[in-house]
Amino acid sequence: MKDAGILKQCEEKIEKALYTLEMTGQLHEALHKYRTIEKDIEAVSSTPGDLIYAQKQRVLAYCLMRQVNILRQLGQTEEAAALSERELTAARASQDEITLARSLLSHGTTVMVQGDIEKGLTFIEKARPFFEKGKSKDHKQGLGWYWILKADLINSEIIPGKPFEVIEACRYALEVLVPLENWPGVARAYAARAQAYETLGEREKAAADRKAQSEYENKESGD
Repeated sequence: MKDAGILKQCEEKIEKALYTLEMTGQLHEALHKYRTIEKDIEAVSSTPGDLIYAQKQRVLAYCLMRQVNILRQLGQTEEAAALSERELTAARASQDEITLARSLLSHGTTVMVQGDIEKGLTFIEKARPFFEKGKSKDHKQGLGWYWILKADLINSEIIPGKPFEVIEACRYALEVLVPLENWPGVARAYAARAQAYETLGEREKAAADRKAQSEYENKESGD
């Protein structure tokens, strides 16, 4: 079980880097950390069919997803696209539906950033049924973030849609994420809905959502 222990440690290190570096805006430092962790993951020996193989692919997919997210933010789209392909391959090999669904969302976003909106949306829509299949916390959180992504894409005019569709998507997201106390997701949903209300000229509703967004952002930071 030595290799399983290494992979568990790698996953814990990814989580730590996510919260202490990536989410605090230290993108280059986080990217360096993820690349170091990736080497540790790859050093675990396994072949398809081994008990450890699927676990290794699941953790690798997670590590690559975090790198892809940062590379997109840094505007390094070609490198992000190459890693995203590797991420999706690892996710499929993991035989874990949550990992696959998350990677489909990630890959779809990367494809969109490269300019192929229709193809990217196809990947994003493939993720939704996986999230809807289960009742676990991970399934529900994934579905909540799916709706937030759809709202953000409409608000950004990357995909067609009306403000009322954004409001509806955010309602779905909040219904799922509030009971889970996923405050970053809740804040994002309020932000997206506020933007839709601003577009409609509904200032009071927009202001209320901006206030809620701020409250939940502060709550996430340990308020």
